[in-house]
Amino acid sequence: MTVKQRIVSYLQNHPEGIDDDKLAMALGLKHRQQVNTRCRDLEREGLIIRRTVGGKIHNFWTGKSIAAVPAMLSTPSNSQSSPAKSENWFWEGNVQSRVVQYLLARGFDIHSVADTASHQRGIDIVAEKDGQPLWVTAKGYPRGTDKTRASVQARHWFKGAIFDIIEYRGRDKNVQLAVALPDYKRYRSLAQKITWFKQVAVFVYYWVSEDGQVSVE
Repeated sequence: MTVKQRIVSYLQNHPEGIDDDKLAMALGLKHRQQVNTRCRDLEREGLIIRRTVGGKIHNFWTGKSIAAVPAMLSTPSNSQSSPAKSENWFWEGNVQSRVVQYLLARGFDIHSVADTASHQRGIDIVAEKDGQPLWVTAKGYPRGTDKTRASVQARHWFKGAIFDIIEYRGRDKNVQLAVALPDYKRYRSLAQKITWFKQVAVFVYYWVSEDGQVSVE
């Protein structure tokens, strides 16, 4: 793989973003400028977003699937292999990445984004705008197993997101809160059942559609 391909692969699996120095270290590159030059190219191609976080420029994948850039990511075919999680639009990392992109476009500063790929603990997205902090918990949608249907797993994942909201509201009564979810009928149905709680806890939903659009409820 070329350096450019390796950068794309890394960023797709790390929606929390990373600065040029750390990206060079992660890829084992001696020269930071290699990363800087290629990330600037990727930004011009609309594949990544470069924004300042904590005083350093971080690179964020825009959420486009691998299929959207076949020429760049051409690798020996292996039809027997199963698709990587990052190729599924409803994967938690992709949902998180889309919401980060949405917030950046609306003038939010992104203070931190949890590393979804490594299951890093903590608030999934910490952002701020006009002095008002925002904490976001993000979930994907399960593919299900031979023993458990996806809809059953989704119920558990949804409960996990709502418990995050309960915990966050207990920690700070004034912070803005949000739940980011892929726009599935199952999640919409569960959200409808707890409308009363949404009004009490004061939070919003970020619904991420398959085409990458984000709507707020």
